[in-house]
Amino acid sequence: MPKLTKERRGSPRVVAKLAMQIAGMGDSSVLTTESINLSAGGLQFQSKVKLEPLTKVALTLLLPPFGRLRRERMVQCEGVIVRAAEIDRPRQKPKFELACCFTGLTEGDRELIEQYVVWRSMRRVTAPKQAVPAARARRRSAAQ
Repeated sequence: MPKLTKERRGSPRVVAKLAMQIAGMGDSSVLTTESINLSAGGLQFQSKVKLEPLTKVALTLLLPPFGRLRRERMVQCEGVIVRAAEIDRPRQKPKFELACCFTGLTEGDRELIEQYVVWRSMRRVTAPKQAVPAARARRRSAAQ
């Protein structure tokens, strides 16, 4: 019988490949990368640099236009690395999967991220799964 674990996330999470930068890694360097997923509580991303858990970082995240918002929005906040795991890549340079919890997020930015997560969730649910085959079926019937 599989062991049941309690979901620890307090916010819904969506797959989101968003441009982002991380600073404050002990020196003046800035890491440019892309998020893997996002919630109002934090995000997950990959990095060539390992950041130890409990490392404080400054994040800049670029949200694309969505819903009624017609322009990109930049979210800047602080965060703490909560998980770091090396990705198994034989004969390649090491790469790490990191999770970061937001700590210094304004209420307005938190609401913006929540809106983006809901918008992405709704798009996944309402996206037509058979759009291409249905269009082909219509063309076939029209040709007959």
